[in-house]
Amino acid sequence: MMGIHWTELIVVAFVALLIFGPKRLPEIGGAVGRTYREFRKSVGEISELATSELTPPERQLPAATAAHEADTADRTIRDAAPSRT
Repeated sequence: MMGIHWTELIVVAFVALLIFGPKRLPEIGGAVGRTYREFRKSVGEISELATSELTPPERQLPAATAAHEADTADRTIRDAAPSRT
């Protein structure tokens, strides 16, 4: 993909100056800047939405299952510890 080189950019700016004149050029530049800012904002929102849609939600265990797993883990730790009798 070929980009715009600085010489081409100068030619485009000169042609725009000839067509629109020095009074309207800042006005047009501001409009182009606002349009570009809105475009980037929209692309960011769409990208964020797509990313959130593609990531799976975290799996949450029901309360009874979580309590059972905690109890099982506690028993496993007690069984693994050496007894002092």
